[in-house]
Amino acid sequence: MSHMDTLHTIMEAWHRLDVDGVMAHLHDDFVWNNSGGMMPTIDGKPAMRAALEKMASKLESNSWRLFDYAEVGDTLWMEGVDEFIGKDGVRVAVPYAGVLEFKDGRILKWREYFNAYVQTSQREQKVVSPLVEAMLNRPVVKRAG
Repeated sequence: MSHMDTLHTIMEAWHRLDVDGVMAHLHDDFVWNNSGGMMPTIDGKPAMRAALEKMASKLESNSWRLFDYAEVGDTLWMEGVDEFIGKDGVRVAVPYAGVLEFKDGRILKWREYFNAYVQTSQREQKVVSPLVEAMLNRPVVKRAG
């Protein structure tokens, strides 16, 4: 399985809000640097499980999508959007870029970079801006096969 196939499997699990499905593909020494340093690092699988369970409890649905990627050795670079509808009915769409480092076929390190202002303003104003909408109208990377 390619690293991109692994990521697609994770994405499919997250679309179902299946925390166990995501966790199955994370290395035991997993580290997540979310939001480009705005939030504390999530260090270890137990901390990641707690973070995912908290996120899942707040979501009605999500449509995480990838627009582009590059895979070299055990590193996968990606560009996409994390789009979701919260239990409060508010739609949020956050364009992002990320880097995944794999070890033994599972994700060891996950780094994401996005503009937190975009996320915060959408939650407060309860609308996705036309500038963000324009970024989202792109073909997605499909799973091979």
